[in-house]
Amino acid sequence: MLSLSMDPVLDSGDKALAEQALLQRCVDGLEIARASIWLYDEKRNAIRCQQICPAQQAATELPALTRQQFPRYFAELDKKRVIKAVDARADNATFEFTEPYLIPQDIWSMLDVPLRYQGEVIGIICCEEIARYKHWTDEDAGFVGVLSDLYGRILAAAERQRYQQQLEHANERLESLVRERTANLQKTLDQLRQTQQHLIESEKMASLGNLVAGIAHEVNTPVGIGLTGISHCSYLLSALADSVRAGILGKTQLEQTLAELQHSTALVERNLHRAAELIRQFKQSAVDQSHYELHQFAIDDYIQAVLQTLLPFCRQHEVQLELDLNSGLVLHSYPGAIAQVLTNLVTNACIHAFEPPQAVERARIRVATQALSDGRLLLQLTDNGCGIPRDHLPRIFEPFFTTRRGRGGTGLGLSIVYNIVQKNLGGELTVASKPGIGTRFSLKLGSSSPES
Repeated sequence: MLSLSMDPVLDSGDKALAEQALLQRCVDGLEIARASIWLYDEKRNAIRCQQICPAQQAATELPALTRQQFPRYFAELDKKRVIKAVDARADNATFEFTEPYLIPQDIWSMLDVPLRYQGEVIGIICCEEIARYKHWTDEDAGFVGVLSDLYGRILAAAERQRYQQQLEHANERLESLVRERTANLQKTLDQLRQTQQHLIESEKMASLGNLVAGIAHEVNTPVGIGLTGISHCSYLLSALADSVRAGILGKTQLEQTLAELQHSTALVERNLHRAAELIRQFKQSAVDQSHYELHQFAIDDYIQAVLQTLLPFCRQHEVQLELDLNSGLVLHSYPGAIAQVLTNLVTNACIHAFEPPQAVERARIRVATQALSDGRLLLQLTDNGCGIPRDHLPRIFEPFFTTRRGRGGTGLGLSIVYNIVQKNLGGELTVASKPGIGTRFSLKLGSSSPES
């Protein structure tokens, strides 16, 4: 599940490829013959197969299942609950499929889990066992339920790519039509802004997805150490109990066992505290970035907490974070907006500043704060990467300007940063860069913010 959540194919916009990756994890995780994705039609009177794994049979070759043909099955789907049919040919929800579907496909057991997107059930993930019965457990249903949640990321990425293609096409056409369609220009621009806002929201969720994957990987280490420590404690207690029952327990063995137990429990406690702190930091950062709310907070402490959640992403790109937080300011502003700005600037630097890859000791990002004489904050983020070419520098804040077209770049990261600084924080954002030396982003902001 962790490898799937970190797989970039989920956010690539290639819906068919991402669906295959998700279904393959389902087949491997449950050790079943096949799995498929079925979606409702517009009137919700039929479901059609969109993707099947293994892809030995095309999804289009499977018949559509209609409400008129299978009323009992659709009645169960309408309840929006999991269908666990160990004997699919006798189960009340699925027996209608026996002649037209189960026997021709040699299917014996079915597990259907609802697919939800934007609060609505849009279809099911169907897990099927061939030639034998499969006794589905609650753990099986829970596993497929998590996969169904990840399917929302696939749809969001496909929708984001579709919006992006539509906007790029519209921008190209505007350049040629602007002189002859002046009267319609304002209406078209309004539509573009609305669509762009949807795309920005999707991009924010994608960045939170990267954060989730990094934190999950980071939490795995202290949790693993904790499990090892607990197992060792269990072994020591078992050995101690054996000695007591055998009547051979001596003072030396007792003292050694107690010492090892104290050491192991201390180790477990430290690592569980570490895992809890990582989860707390991630939860706060994710909530802040999802909902901008006005708060009073110590900016240096908050920046340090946000950067802690970005450490796994930086380590993944072999980039070292250096902090020099000495402003001492308390701001009345939007911490979520500041967290989004920091996240985008740091991830943007990790991806772009050190390509082609630099030596590990050179890959550094320095984040510094200081109080200005007018009471405002100066926040600077400096990297020692490849720098920005002079002809690109005036365009880096433009929507869709990217040097990574076709390699996952959307050209929205710095545009989002600029909009947040201007619109939500009422601040000033500038950039200075020298090719081969590095880049510095400077942000000035105070406690007042123009919009809620």
